Amino acid sequence: MFEFTRTEYEMICKECMLNKEYQKLLEMKIMGFTRVKMAREIGVSVDTLDKMIAKLKKKIKKIL
Repeated sequence: MFEFTRTEYEMICKECMLNKEYQKLLEMKIMGFTRVKMAREIGVSVDTLDKMIAKLKKKIKKIL
């Protein structure tokens, strides 16, 4: 689970230029949603979600 403050979340969204879908993904990840629940909320398969999470982690690592 990611642990970020609201300020850090907003900075990450801005610095990584996250679109609404990735912002929602990050929010759900911070809140501790399961992968199945996140996939259902976003409307993708769990495999696609895993790829999205990997991409999100890569973007975050670039700015930290």
